[in-house]
Amino acid sequence: MEEKARGIVLSFSPYGENDKILKIFTLEYGILSARIKGVKKSGAKLKFAAEPFCFAEYVFMKTGEKRTVVSASLIDSFYPLRENMDKYFCGATVLDFLRKFCKEEMVNPSLFLAATDALKKLAYTVADERSVLCGFLLSALAISGYALNISGCFSCKKDISKKAFFDVNSGGFLCEDCFSGFGREINISTFLALKNISEGNSDKNAVLALRLIDYFMVYKLETELKPLKELIKE
Repeated sequence: MEEKARGIVLSFSPYGENDKILKIFTLEYGILSARIKGVKKSGAKLKFAAEPFCFAEYVFMKTGEKRTVVSASLIDSFYPLRENMDKYFCGATVLDFLRKFCKEEMVNPSLFLAATDALKKLAYTVADERSVLCGFLLSALAISGYALNISGCFSCKKDISKKAFFDVNSGGFLCEDCFSGFGREINISTFLALKNISEGNSDKNAVLALRLIDYFMVYKLETELKPLKELIKE
């Protein structure tokens, strides 16, 4: 049976002498695994379709539960991501999030569109890459059911303008009047950066916001995004 889907290559593993097994996040079917033949040979026709970040329309031949790529039409390679180290790690973090949070063959069009939009911004605009990544992660976490509550103090609902405290279990923030000893104090610049970026803006303190998101994913979701560690290290 033949299937057609638009998808982004998240990763690959070697298979045999010249083949690869691709992990592809598709709009139509969610994450799929598929074999692609002969792509480790020099001059292979489908070599482009077996690289991470490749966004293409794939045609698969499905036999039982196994899929083999039979053709691919390139939509975008996001090539500029490979020319800038920070942009590359930001893009790699997007792919790593998809690998960690998407289940096999579970369709998630909202997350697919958020990911492709983030990769386009990273590759083709002059927007601050860390702010773009932070915006993607905030949206992706919300889509995945792990939204951070950045609207203000989640207890009294007032704006937070001085001291801020983060409760990793709830994903919410508290003002100093509502803080009762549960959670950790964070730099007010971190909270303000998260709020600013969540409203669609860039922020010079985006790295602080990314460190908070990393902390939340590690200690609440028990998930580590390795490319993100490269972006936030001191």
